Amino acid sequence: MIDRNSTWYKIDFIARRVTPFLLTIVLVIIAQAPLKVPGVTPVTLSVGLISVYYWALHRPSMLPVAAVFCTGLLQDILAFTPLGIGSLSLVIVYGVMVSQRRLFHGKSFVFVWWGFAMTALAVGIMRWLLVSMIEGNTVLFMPSIIEFVLTVTLYPAFGYFFVLVHRSLLPDH
Repeated sequence: MIDRNSTWYKIDFIARRVTPFLLTIVLVIIAQAPLKVPGVTPVTLSVGLISVYYWALHRPSMLPVAAVFCTGLLQDILAFTPLGIGSLSLVIVYGVMVSQRRLFHGKSFVFVWWGFAMTALAVGIMRWLLVSMIEGNTVLFMPSIIEFVLTVTLYPAFGYFFVLVHRSLLPDH
């Protein structure tokens, strides 16, 4: 029998609850290393989007909206984008995916991946439009396209990694 009042139980419980947030933060920091694509300005991979999408669909209680907002702010700071764009886009994705969990529950991986691709496309266009409006002129679109393609292409690898983490976070009974 597990003593739920023990210190180790409480530490284990807290560690399991904060793992998705801390993992997302670490991945966002690592992903800010720009990828050099010949002939194009450096681009980054949007792992924050992948993580928010995954956890919003599978365990939104483990990545609350306040954590999503903070992740977006950190992403904006590290990427030197206008503050709030990352938070706005990630919070919107979180809200939409939490509300659409039933649509994706029990569906094939390809269907979930397609949903991610559509989400990443919408977020990429929204971010590009917002940055263009804030800058007062049209910013280059090619980095957004490359970021979209890289992010969607690497979703299965990150998705598999998140499944492994998710399984390890399930409580032992």
